[in-house]
Amino acid sequence: MASSVSAHTSVTAWLANRDWPPFPFQHEVWDAAAAGESGLIHAATGTGKTYAAWFAGVLDWMRDHPDPEAWPDLPAPKIQVLWLTPLKALAADTTLALQEPLEALGIPWTVERRTGDTSSYQKQRQIKKPPAALITTPESLSVLLSRREAKTMFSQLRMVAVDE
Repeated sequence: MASSVSAHTSVTAWLANRDWPPFPFQHEVWDAAAAGESGLIHAATGTGKTYAAWFAGVLDWMRDHPDPEAWPDLPAPKIQVLWLTPLKALAADTTLALQEPLEALGIPWTVERRTGDTSSYQKQRQIKKPPAALITTPESLSVLLSRREAKTMFSQLRMVAVDE
């Protein structure tokens, strides 16, 4: 298992390369999540709440999979992070924000949205092959949870983020 130091170092370096050095509260969130705690993040707009929550889930996975060279051979994880957003309009922006560090860090996760605008084809595909992170609205989640496949889809769930 990778130490939280090496996982934190990778994330901190990614943020620093964008001139976004992590705030102390972000490190506190990541450490609390690693200890199995849950909580509420309250911080000013633009200070990194999204990445504080997002990297809590990503760091958890990175600690469990410490060898980046082995990542391409790992089976695609089912939903690790469920991200609830109140408006489908916010889902697109959130998707882009969450995908960017995954690609840069080489983490083999998929991030997808599921809202009222999601096609029937994509919804069926998500049932058969869930993404590692699913961004959805409360209404779409209610429908998804009523499906018999919901228990299987969420069997690897590690984190739920409820966005403002």
